[in-house]
Amino acid sequence: MISIFSDTYQNAPVNYYNGYWAPWQTTVSNDFSVQGNNILNYNLFNFVGIEFSSPTINASTMTHVHLDVYIPGPVAAGRELRVLVVDFGANGTFQGGDDTRHSTTFRAPTLVSGSWVSIDIPFSSMTTLASRSNLAQLILEGGDGSSLYVDNIYFYKQ
Repeated sequence: MISIFSDTYQNAPVNYYNGYWAPWQTTVSNDFSVQGNNILNYNLFNFVGIEFSSPTINASTMTHVHLDVYIPGPVAAGRELRVLVVDFGANGTFQGGDDTRHSTTFRAPTLVSGSWVSIDIPFSSMTTLASRSNLAQLILEGGDGSSLYVDNIYFYKQ
């Protein structure tokens, strides 16, 4: 297992949990803790970039990506949550000419209001991700300006 964000497991080095990628991103962070468990809290959520590129992560032996999400407010009709996994390619450099990514989209009934939802995405379904040797970003997209809580982000082998 390779953890990106969890209080249960040792986390790999992470550059940031919110890249504040201006000028397009509206998402702000207001992280909090519940009984010692840290939670990523994204408000005004449209998209957010989590980067772990120094160093990149070799997840070539892992089979899945996992994260837990919680939407505290109502889930609007048509709301989507896209999870993008980005590999920086053999050179391990952003926009080095060999970056690849894959996006997986979730909607209701997977997305619900007021309950933690565990999301597990098999790497085998990520047909546009050419490699898992230099994973460097996890991007969450599709927010409608509401809030999103995230916990337990990791890669694992089933």
